[in-house]
Amino acid sequence: MYKKIGLITGITAIALSIAGGTSASAHTVKEGDTLWKLGQSYDVSYEDIKRDNNLEGNIIRPGQQLNIPAVKGVSQERAKASSADKRLLASLVESEAMGESFEGKTAVAAVVLNRVEADSFPDSIQGVIFDKGQFQPVFENNLKKPSSQSEKAVEKALAGYDNTNGSLFFYNKTTAVSRWLDTKPVNKVIGNHTFSK
Repeated sequence: MYKKIGLITGITAIALSIAGGTSASAHTVKEGDTLWKLGQSYDVSYEDIKRDNNLEGNIIRPGQQLNIPAVKGVSQERAKASSADKRLLASLVESEAMGESFEGKTAVAAVVLNRVEADSFPDSIQGVIFDKGQFQPVFENNLKKPSSQSEKAVEKALAGYDNTNGSLFFYNKTTAVSRWLDTKPVNKVIGNHTFSK
């Protein structure tokens, strides 16, 4: 089955309840946040954040709500994730990457989303996560309640951020029992996880 992967241009297809916004996610400003840091964190330019929020200067204050624009090139599959999909993906991220950095958590979410877009895997988040034998926490019926960091990592990945170079697999070399993944070319190593295609 061919998957239709479209690029979102102009107004994004995500309908958010926040102030009628058309961006991929929202952020509540915390102490120490700057527009530049937010741009780096969400992989968008700080100028785009300013423009989307009608900011004239560079000053933001804790508690302020900001719309974070979608990353150009986000596929329709990523854009239409339901709240149930997001919760499920965040649970998997928490279970697979607990103790890993934010970048490590985001990478695990990106692998699932890369699989959704790949022809050789199911074409939904739920389908990929429950694909037989793919994720140990699912096999062991041990999905964890997601942390706020895992939820934020999912939002970042859904906004189009992929720090894995398009990887479709990840594993921990010290705990993996199957050596099959050792035969795959390594794209990146983040924390304890090796990412490959």
